[in-house]
Amino acid sequence: MGRTENGPMGSAKGKVGPLVYYKWKDKDCVRSRPRVNKKRKLSPEENKNRGKFRLAQNFLSPLSNVIRLGFHNYKQNQTAFNSAMSYTLNNAVQSDEDGFYIDHSLFHISKGIVSPLKEVTLTYEEGIVTCNWDYNPKIVRDLDLASFRSLFVAIPDSDKNSILGHTLDKTLEDKQEQIHLSPSTNGEVYHIHLGFVAVDRSDRIIDSIYVGTVTA
Repeated sequence: MGRTENGPMGSAKGKVGPLVYYKWKDKDCVRSRPRVNKKRKLSPEENKNRGKFRLAQNFLSPLSNVIRLGFHNYKQNQTAFNSAMSYTLNNAVQSDEDGFYIDHSLFHISKGIVSPLKEVTLTYEEGIVTCNWDYNPKIVRDLDLASFRSLFVAIPDSDKNSILGHTLDKTLEDKQEQIHLSPSTNGEVYHIHLGFVAVDRSDRIIDSIYVGTVTA
């Protein structure tokens, strides 16, 4: 359904009959709605693309609260989730003979300025995952370290366990973050990601890093 902006004489937005009104680079645009034959058999490439899209969507959906913070200003005129979807599809979704998978070393829970983190270590003892870090003083020279709060998540390798973590918890200058992971009977592998977002209304976001894995 279409709607107008700024009153009845304003620009339209959305679907109106056979037309679609939208904005592109702050310009009002219109295009015709494509005809879709729902009975048409999909090509192998189309099925492949749908499978790739489905994997990314299913992977990101449980992370929506984190993504909303980590990608909220990554691209103009895009929601945080759509921005994360686009980035993940173009970078983190890989394939092999078994099909599509997420390469955690290429995946991000936040995107923005270059991460200043260095000497990042990860340990798991008595059900506690501990991440310690230092930072490059040259990169953080113009940053208010106390204003940056952590996005810290543990993503299980399988769908048998839930994603765990914290949002807007520790500051960058705390140099430590922790998650409690209860030991599982099958030895679940968790992928650990750490990012930071500013809470001072500056909209600054730091690139997340892939810290590594722990087995709980």
